[in-house]
Amino acid sequence: LVLYIPCAELEGSQRVLLSHATTFDDSLDRIYETIGCADVVKKPVLTYKLSNTTKSAEAVSLTCDDDWKGCLDEVSDAEGDKKKLISVKIIVTDQYIASLRAKLKINLSGTTKGKGKKGAKMQILDLEHAGSGDDDFDDGLGIMEKEKKCMAQLEAKYSRCQVCGPDKVCKIDISGIHCKLGNAQIRAWSAALALETRNVTLSTPPNDTLFARFFKNSRSGDSASAPIAPPAFPFPPYMGVNPYGMMPWTMPGMHPFGNPATPVMPMPHADAPLASGSKSKLPAVFPSSDPPDMGAINPYPEINEFIHQLDGYQPKRHLLDYITKFDELDFFNIDEIAKLGTAAELSRVTGISLGNSTYIMEQVKAGMKRVDRAKREMQ
Repeated sequence: LVLYIPCAELEGSQRVLLSHATTFDDSLDRIYETIGCADVVKKPVLTYKLSNTTKSAEAVSLTCDDDWKGCLDEVSDAEGDKKKLISVKIIVTDQYIASLRAKLKINLSGTTKGKGKKGAKMQILDLEHAGSGDDDFDDGLGIMEKEKKCMAQLEAKYSRCQVCGPDKVCKIDISGIHCKLGNAQIRAWSAALALETRNVTLSTPPNDTLFARFFKNSRSGDSASAPIAPPAFPFPPYMGVNPYGMMPWTMPGMHPFGNPATPVMPMPHADAPLASGSKSKLPAVFPSSDPPDMGAINPYPEINEFIHQLDGYQPKRHLLDYITKFDELDFFNIDEIAKLGTAAELSRVTGISLGNSTYIMEQVKAGMKRVDRAKREMQ
């Protein structure tokens, strides 16, 4: 595990290697030692960001054992998806570092004039009295408490889905898929709420890598790293009519290209026959905690999910590496790939190898035919 930790004695961060088996207390000791505040009464409020996150992504708090375990899980997941080393940047406020340097009488002559002016105007904190009423310290504690409250509110709001049940924290993405929110997502969303990040509410998560599936045009630079949560199917599958009128429902596990992953509706209970003379009605769709964005529904599969399925069939092609290319070009559904016409043109536009472009184009056309066939059968 690679950590980049700010150091009072240096201009910048110091690279520190730790084992994934390192406990939170041991990691905290190493972090404080590197910062230079091990012998200081008042410790800084720590947050972190992974190296694969965007600049606009919110930092996540690092204040307890659960936070540390969550950080390790995020690193493991990111390294598994990207097949490359993911580092962790430990963040401490500039005010605390400036105050620590003043206390330790550290003068960095190599600082730029701009930074020197900023440091000269910065209020120096009292680091020897934990109860001094210091804004940085007290505000940090207040944010932690607020973050816990926001986390409880999120879990309460998104645990009411009648499809997924109370044991899962569920939110519907822009394709109408029920997505289980992971621990890292809940913590990042809570932190953004606690910091009163612009446009972030209990209904709207931060527009970054972790939540790319919930935005039409995500600011994330790499939506491939966003967790892909499968829809929940607590009821027996059957073939029925899609209430959105797009195409037939399908059995979970089969999921042919062209069927958007939507929750399967339950069969009417055998002990509850329809009243005589009444017409048969489709059972109502079970509402999620968060309604789908109907304007975002497209009869053709999203490229992100489509590429993930192709990668499952032929992992040797490493197709997941290409998801970012499509996001950068604002290609979202497979019909947009088909409009390029040929595999050669796909290769030219995206830079994907000709062999993989040929394979993708063949699968796109086959997937679109399945969707069109299903639409004709519905008419």
